Amino acid sequence: MEFRYQKKLDCLGSQAFLTIITDQGNNFKDEIFKELINKINVFENAFSRFLSQSELTKFNELAGKKTKISPEFRDILIVTKKMSELTNNIFTPFILPSLQKAGYITSWTNKDVISPDFKNRINSPDFSINIGSDWAEIPKDSALDLGGIGKGYLLDQLSDFLKSKKIDNYWLSLGGDIICDGQDINNKPWCINCSDAIDTNLTIDSIENTNGRKLAIATSGVTKRKGFRNNKAWNHIIDPKTNEPIASNILTVTVTANNAVTADVMAKYILIEGLSKAKQLIEDGQINGFLVQSLDFSSKIEVVKDNIN
Repeated sequence: MEFRYQKKLDCLGSQAFLTIITDQGNNFKDEIFKELINKINVFENAFSRFLSQSELTKFNELAGKKTKISPEFRDILIVTKKMSELTNNIFTPFILPSLQKAGYITSWTNKDVISPDFKNRINSPDFSINIGSDWAEIPKDSALDLGGIGKGYLLDQLSDFLKSKKIDNYWLSLGGDIICDGQDINNKPWCINCSDAIDTNLTIDSIENTNGRKLAIATSGVTKRKGFRNNKAWNHIIDPKTNEPIASNILTVTVTANNAVTADVMAKYILIEGLSKAKQLIEDGQINGFLVQSLDFSSKIEVVKDNIN
């Protein structure tokens, strides 16, 4: 008999929910959760910009030099570079100095954790990552932030792991970014609610993985990670054309795609470039659907969606 199991944990500056369906018993279930949690912890310890000893921080400290990197770091850099090129550098990992200058210095969940300081470095549209067989190099005076792609990348890795263990029915959430496959314990599609951009207790829509297909869902917005610095409002979405936090009437963008990296990056791409970009990505087949919440001229939330279900 199959059972539904779930674990909840704090990680990556947010919360994770790991849900699996299996008939293999408690020992198997415990081993699966142990491995999933270990993969999350290893990833965070390696690629968090808030940890002074992370591989990412050490790499940033050596900007301008060929630096030996782990196989996983090489893999995520390859994916990051590909997505940057695909979005014409609107998605860029070189935003860390701009993020810190804007005010995003401390961990969102623990204000005592301060990010190593790279705010005096710069960002340029000409910056690129050179990647070798076991090394990588970024321009001198630059610094990477993987927050725009990290959760999506990790979700895809966790999904591949579950498939390798022949777990076909699962639902994983990292800070609200989701990947799911198969069906819930009641043999129905997984159903994910979309919250109102302002009042997150309100549900404005829902998304299902129809026919049990694999589906990734990511939401990006300016309603949560924001603040004031030097009497100036900031949010954590940097427009690479200005190197400043975006100024837009769009509050949140939710994207569905076949993989979590695409959903994660494209949600931010649309948030920066606007609704017309979302429609273009649908037409080009790069995403499956989108839901955009924005403020109209009367300060009411307007919802535009296309093929979100």
